[in-house]
Amino acid sequence: MRRFSCITMLWLTALSLMLTVATASASTARADVQGSSDARAWLDRMSRAFKELDYQGVLIYGDNQHWETLSITHGVMDGVEYERLYHLTGESREVVRKGHDVTCIHPGEHVVRLTQNPLSQGFVNQTSAIDAYYHLSLEPGVRVAGRDTQQIIVSPRDTYRYGYRLWLDRESGLLLRSDLINQQGNVLERFQFAEISIGEPLSADQFDPQSSGHHVASHLAGHETEAVMTRQNWHLGWLPRGFMGAASQLRQSNDSQSTQGALATLMYTDGLAAITVFVDDAGEQEPMPVMSQQWGVTGAVVKYLKTDNGTYRITVVGEVPLPTVEKIAMSVMPQ
Repeated sequence: MRRFSCITMLWLTALSLMLTVATASASTARADVQGSSDARAWLDRMSRAFKELDYQGVLIYGDNQHWETLSITHGVMDGVEYERLYHLTGESREVVRKGHDVTCIHPGEHVVRLTQNPLSQGFVNQTSAIDAYYHLSLEPGVRVAGRDTQQIIVSPRDTYRYGYRLWLDRESGLLLRSDLINQQGNVLERFQFAEISIGEPLSADQFDPQSSGHHVASHLAGHETEAVMTRQNWHLGWLPRGFMGAASQLRQSNDSQSTQGALATLMYTDGLAAITVFVDDAGEQEPMPVMSQQWGVTGAVVKYLKTDNGTYRITVVGEVPLPTVEKIAMSVMPQ
């Protein structure tokens, strides 16, 4: 399993935003169905709980080989949503979110700051058809962090993505445990609360960062992902059904000889799974063979393309099966 990176932490802080939009259209269309008997209504309740409740606790995250422990604090004050994730094991890392302003802090490397929330923009348009690529069902829950839960099974309708088992607090609807599972039903990755407190008042100073970093990068809104690719003369030829742009970033090349200047990072999601595409200037380096690797649930593919403007390195990373990542990577071509 890969180390718990700032990118991963940013996705975790956005989980409530992802699930809010992923269930909004479906639950509106079926508002007459009671939440206790409908998986979509439970997901809608979960997304509201993530955004509206004050809670703090300790998360355990990992697979059978490597585990991380994090603290999470979430609250709403004066109508503004606050959230803080902080590593309790390994190197100090944290994410702090205040409204639509998210900062990922990784001491010794960089800080990534999102001046607007790209995920809330990116999930708006593709989630009404979530049941076209996932099947939702209810199963009995188990106790998690001392609380009774309702289990939701999220099963993919194709082989391009993984499935999920979600355990929601029956009292509040908050997600207390999530298992990511493969086609055989084996657990590939899990996060769950070891302890949690819900509903206790919080203060603003509980969300102050405890670390510092050295680099700030602004991000574009999610609906501009295709515009960024086009502007940089790249084309993404294939994505699994349901995946759409969630966030994008233009980065300035560190190579002063670069002819392209700004390079691209693009994130795509179907509302649950995430895929990131990096386009980097490889300078004068000769193209190398395609490299593929799977770390737990994370697949990564690196390929080199030689164009009239030089050699470029295309990296695709996603928490989807490796063949999916490979097919996406092979579809990235210059226009």
